[in-house]
Amino acid sequence: MTNPVPGFYDDGQGNQRWWDGERWTDRTQAPQPIADPDTLWEAVGKPITGMGAGRYRLTKELLFFEKGMLTTTAQQIQTYEIFDVDASQSLTQKPRGVGTITLSTIRATGRERVFLDDVADFRNGVQRINEAAHAARDAKRVKEQTQNVNYVGAVPSATAAPQAAPPVDLNAELAKLAAFHGSGVLTDEEFTAGKRKLLGL
Repeated sequence: MTNPVPGFYDDGQGNQRWWDGERWTDRTQAPQPIADPDTLWEAVGKPITGMGAGRYRLTKELLFFEKGMLTTTAQQIQTYEIFDVDASQSLTQKPRGVGTITLSTIRATGRERVFLDDVADFRNGVQRINEAAHAARDAKRVKEQTQNVNYVGAVPSATAAPQAAPPVDLNAELAKLAAFHGSGVLTDEEFTAGKRKLLGL
């Protein structure tokens, strides 16, 4: 494996440390301040190598994330596309106090899983992302219902279209599953299977 080119990389302590091409130096710089006041949550991954850390930022409408060591891949997800947020912590992550946030999304391109790796205070991240996603889906649903108001004229149509089945409220169904699981009606396995079925995974 070739050494990365000289530059500032995350040192796993929240600072950017200068890598001279062969070894770490004492030269550091603090992370750049957030330019966007709409940021609800942000994190910088703390990988075990100290290099290639992911950067994550959440606003009401979007979750931005970028990863990479020598090259960077940046993406964004609409918060209303996030339908499930889970957390996990591996054996190597536990001593470092970091974890992985896993997002299940339903996007225009299909279902997708996104991993936010090596995040400190990852439980707070799960809560913030869940809150933002739930609020965004509610706002989208209200907007769609407001735009789809049907006005009935004075003369009824002779051939009224049959009523379509109401769409499934995914938030409500997930909340019911969680309530059953919390009260002990569903086991962990039944809860996980039910959640996967709802999300089509």
